[in-house]
Amino acid sequence: MGSLSFSANVIVLLLALIFSLSIALISYYKIFLPVGKKIVVFLFILRTFAVFITFLLISEPILTFILKSNQSPAVAFLFDNSKSMGIKDRLGDRGKTVKSIADKISKFEIKGEKKFFIFAGDIEEKKNLTPDSLTFSGGLTDIAKALGKIHEISTRENIKAIVLISDGVYNSGENPVYFSEKFNIPVFTVGVGDSSVQKDLKIVDVLTNEVTYVGNETPVLVRIESAGFSEGKADVYLYSEGKEVAREKVDLKAGVNEYTVNFKFIPQEEGMRKLTVKVQQLPGEITYENNQKSIYVKILKGRYKILIVSGAPSSDLAFVKRVLVENKSYDVISYTEKKGREFIEGNFDAKIAETSDAIFFIGYPVKTSDIEIVNKLKSIITSRNKPFFFLISRNIDFVKLRTFADILPFRFSNVSGDEDIVNLSITEDGRNHSITDFKDKNYIWNILPPIFKLRGAFGATPGSIVLAKAKYQNVETDEPLIIANHLGNRKTVVVLCYGIWRWKLLTAPNKEFEGFFETFVDNVARWLIAPAEEEFIKFKIAKNFYSEDESVEFSAQVYSEDYSPISDADVRVKILNQSSGELVSEFNLEQVGFGLYSGSVNLSRGDYRYEAVVSRKGKDLKDFSGRFTVGESEVEFLNTRMDVKLLREIAQKTRGEFLTPDEIDNLPKIISSLPDFKPAVIERRREYVLWSRVEPLLIVIILLSIEWFLRKRYGLA
Repeated sequence: MGSLSFSANVIVLLLALIFSLSIALISYYKIFLPVGKKIVVFLFILRTFAVFITFLLISEPILTFILKSNQSPAVAFLFDNSKSMGIKDRLGDRGKTVKSIADKISKFEIKGEKKFFIFAGDIEEKKNLTPDSLTFSGGLTDIAKALGKIHEISTRENIKAIVLISDGVYNSGENPVYFSEKFNIPVFTVGVGDSSVQKDLKIVDVLTNEVTYVGNETPVLVRIESAGFSEGKADVYLYSEGKEVAREKVDLKAGVNEYTVNFKFIPQEEGMRKLTVKVQQLPGEITYENNQKSIYVKILKGRYKILIVSGAPSSDLAFVKRVLVENKSYDVISYTEKKGREFIEGNFDAKIAETSDAIFFIGYPVKTSDIEIVNKLKSIITSRNKPFFFLISRNIDFVKLRTFADILPFRFSNVSGDEDIVNLSITEDGRNHSITDFKDKNYIWNILPPIFKLRGAFGATPGSIVLAKAKYQNVETDEPLIIANHLGNRKTVVVLCYGIWRWKLLTAPNKEFEGFFETFVDNVARWLIAPAEEEFIKFKIAKNFYSEDESVEFSAQVYSEDYSPISDADVRVKILNQSSGELVSEFNLEQVGFGLYSGSVNLSRGDYRYEAVVSRKGKDLKDFSGRFTVGESEVEFLNTRMDVKLLREIAQKTRGEFLTPDEIDNLPKIISSLPDFKPAVIERRREYVLWSRVEPLLIVIILLSIEWFLRKRYGLA
């Protein structure tokens, strides 16, 4: 049973009809052909319809097909096929219980249709479910996604009830309780597993810095949870690439308890390192799958060389230099000008600048600065893409400073020797930038002691980020004070105010400001020195750890230097076994948008390394590499108890019932007694917005083509 409807503005329809008839009438009312009037009438009709359809499209008409069908009621059975369903707890083997339920359900007689689905991270329909269809191999559980799929199907099929067989533990997607509030279909939940505390010792989380440095002592914080044990001890181990580097003991207490273990890890070489924490396996644990957890840490070169060049001794120089010198990650070399080529520390050595990892200018250059040294520093910064920091001073020579105009992220004009006292106001960009983002202490930026600014017109260059602006007696301005720029592979930070030593000295008695100045200077240095991510070509992996049934996802963005997307790039990815170096997979990412590429691969359990090359027209543009692991950290075993509360809430909010496996035989009677469990007319609707489709245009072209052909044939064209 079906129907067809058409919606359009009635007035527009009448106007379209009148207009099309008028056009056709003007074209043919005086035309006579020897072959007779039939051809003229036919041409008249063709012209009328062509003009009518063209004019009609202005009203944006919608063509609707409605198909109605009588359908028997259906029950959707959702079976949790994740790994946690294979656990053996105090009540027995969950897997056997679920298979027994599946066997019983297949024999149920219900006055309606039975639909079977298995789900974990995704959902799959099974036409004929057998106990062997359940493998309990899913690495994730997304209950909301499974319910959402059934809800979608119910819009075109007469699903009147859902039966969810699960332990109720989800670890992916949204909270199924909140999602089920939108449901108008009763959900009957069957809880499988023991809801009481299980005897278990597990690693809940491992926290450390994502990036650290060779030789730096790096804290690794481990959270461990125990349940069901009497008092005792357990060993906790820290491994780096499979080699034990530290060991601690925890004193276990009776009941459910959480413990914190602090390791100190000192990396010895740079690169991506895999850290693994393991806790001792104790007799009687429900599972050993959660007794270890791994993370990846990016280790950078241990000590970085920072060159400081200043125009004269100053308080700003002393305070900034002290912070950098006290940081064990930096070797600081400074040149403080006396006059011309003379420096307090001795003769200037250009090789030091060439081998530095970052160059700091503090009040440099000044009028007496040697132009040859100035030009040499400019050449080194530009040719070698040196990270560059510039702190202005009252004695800056702006004529010599123009030498660096093409690398400075600001422009200046009309600068006088006069100065103003200003406060600093952090911008919205500043609140989200790693240099100036102090999280819950960002308010400190706006209450710092005032500093000094030269009078003149200063403005950020296009592409630069203004992190802070000047504020005159609580009146905010657009005058930039702190600017960051990341162009290509070079980073630049500029501070257009001086006297920043006041942020340290004048706040010393106030603990609220403790460590603020040091953190700011350190943030500047870290951001400058951290490997510059290619601005125009980016490649990333979605995450570092995957379950075995997840796809490993990669993506890339490829742009030219003017930010135009490159749509003819070739992004080749190789997957290699980390231990053997054997090639496991090789594939190209597919273009999914302008300059956007994406791809995925499914892999078995193991440690892997990826190597990616982005090329265009046979020329390599950039290469990337990294590491990831499949199937090691199983989130399915972090919570081993049945979540009876969640299952009961889902049933309650959808007007269903919670059942135990022993009550499964009552399901046919309960479902059959539902008042809505009866046949229904299901309506399927398809709408076509005609003005945006090509078919009406083709019809107009065909009608006009036929008319033109006939007019030519009978000599009317």
